[in-house]
Amino acid sequence: MKTKLSLTIIGVIMILQAIAYPLFSETLTDMMFNVGDDAKEALELFQIAVAPMFFMVGLLMLLTRSTDIKTAKNILLAFIIAYIPAFIGFYNLASSPLTNAGITDFIPDILMFGIAIFTYIKSKN
Repeated sequence: MKTKLSLTIIGVIMILQAIAYPLFSETLTDMMFNVGDDAKEALELFQIAVAPMFFMVGLLMLLTRSTDIKTAKNILLAFIIAYIPAFIGFYNLASSPLTNAGITDFIPDILMFGIAIFTYIKSKN
């Protein structure tokens, strides 16, 4: 798979997540968590707070699409390495009695991770 295409797909998904988190933080919190009002408010604020990080990663992916293949593979490798502890966190989140989170909530992340691994292994210029 072409690295430019992979970086574009991952970048767009990350930017869409960065836009959706603040816009739908209340709805997402109500759907995913079984907690009281104070905790829901804290979780909504957390979703708003992490949105710029998703935006930053998405922009980095989009702005580095035209780099050489070696640099693109290094960017994808960094993304893969960073997502491994994220999946551990997702597992803990999904197994907590405080959440309604399941595998379907992490489909965009699984998709991006799969694209990154596939492209890293079978990258084309």
